[in-house]
Amino acid sequence: MAKAFQPVVLTANALEGGEAVWWTGAGWSPRFDEARIAADAAQSRALAALGAAPLFESVVVGPYLAPVTVEQGAARPGSRREAIRAAARPTFDYLLEAAPRHRDEAPVPAAIEAEAA
Repeated sequence: MAKAFQPVVLTANALEGGEAVWWTGAGWSPRFDEARIAADAAQSRALAALGAAPLFESVVVGPYLAPVTVEQGAARPGSRREAIRAAARPTFDYLLEAAPRHRDEAPVPAAIEAEAA
């Protein structure tokens, strides 16, 4: 029995800025809801060929087909990874102070700093 076709979209990361983008049929958009959906195998092959073409090398990096689910005419990301990318927000707080890489770089606690003064 043949496997049922799952709709897909063409996605990549913007070369400038790195944000996730989706092919709309007319260009790249940072909005998942504007993505052009390949509803059959022929459309999927066309999107795959478009993603593999050198046409967009100066605009995006790493284009690939991502699965989507379509319910009542609305597309939703087909995997957790794609849902995170479509949400356009990080999964952790980039603004937290980065952990020191070396013991010598560790921040000195205020109490120890006060004793030294």
